[in-house]
Amino acid sequence: MLKVLRYLALAGVLMVPSLTAVAQVGRASGAKLDVPQKVKDFGTVPQGKVIEANFELANEGTDVLEIKAVRPTCGCTVVDFDRKVEPGKKGVIKAKVDTSEFTGPITKSMLVMTNDPNDPTTTLVVKATVRPYLEVLPRPLVHVYAVQGEAVNNDVTLVADENRDFKVTKVEASVPFIAASVKKLEKNELVPDKGETQYDINIKLNPDAPVGPVNGMVTVHTDYPQAPEVKVRVFGVVRSLVHVTPGNIQFGTVESKVKPGRNVIVVNNQAKPVHVTGAKIDDDAFSVEVLPIEAGKRYQVTITVKPEAPAGLHKTTLHIHTDDAQFKDMQVPVAANLK
Repeated sequence: MLKVLRYLALAGVLMVPSLTAVAQVGRASGAKLDVPQKVKDFGTVPQGKVIEANFELANEGTDVLEIKAVRPTCGCTVVDFDRKVEPGKKGVIKAKVDTSEFTGPITKSMLVMTNDPNDPTTTLVVKATVRPYLEVLPRPLVHVYAVQGEAVNNDVTLVADENRDFKVTKVEASVPFIAASVKKLEKNELVPDKGETQYDINIKLNPDAPVGPVNGMVTVHTDYPQAPEVKVRVFGVVRSLVHVTPGNIQFGTVESKVKPGRNVIVVNNQAKPVHVTGAKIDDDAFSVEVLPIEAGKRYQVTITVKPEAPAGLHKTTLHIHTDDAQFKDMQVPVAANLK
């Protein structure tokens, strides 16, 4: 009887590693990441809400799963995550998305990098539709395209997400050449199917706006508790009355004997015609030719290296002359290293 008991005890000890081995059956060799839900859709959320998305993950492999990095696609997403997950255990990746700067449908993704040999990168997605408390119609973005000295007006309408009364207390622009004003709309001016309190926001690009890109912001201040500030971006460009493109000519290193050439285009953005009356260059190593594309509107100026031009670095200036008093001498830098 004693021998039998000893035999059974020994058999029980020998069975322990066997049970462990059984538990490993079906697991992938190495680390294996499994994310049951890779896309989380939060439906409609109010603007300003911070979405908290927790992605559960599991290690279905035989080795420790290492989360090497989680890289969001934009700065509005913040993540925290378990760095290591033991075989057969679970972990979590926590993501937060700030919706303050968004309206409408949004999709924010994160790239997860692990030591899973078969699937080293996985993408997780947070989706939502952001509903602003105060909505800018047709959208909170105004495009302005103007010619130098021209004033441009645009209007947007501010409405509440429900039929709620509110007041606009102030509007201000981020740059001095943009002006903003506000007017409460009368009943016959209202946007249909919206609340009865609506405001027209007039955004004006002033004539003194400098030539070049326009990138500004108009902030609308209100007494609406959930939306004390509403942003409208102003984006576009102010074109010169007469414009030369490109603004400089770079030949690089070239051989004079092949007579390399470069072109610039002169564009008149005014209603009145402006004619290119001639062009010259300060260096005899180059020749210049003016070709009308559309008289009074567009001209091509070609600069060609003369085959007998001396070798060396040449830095000079192209002068384009027009019959407009403001643009009598338009200058374009020219550089070439001649061989």
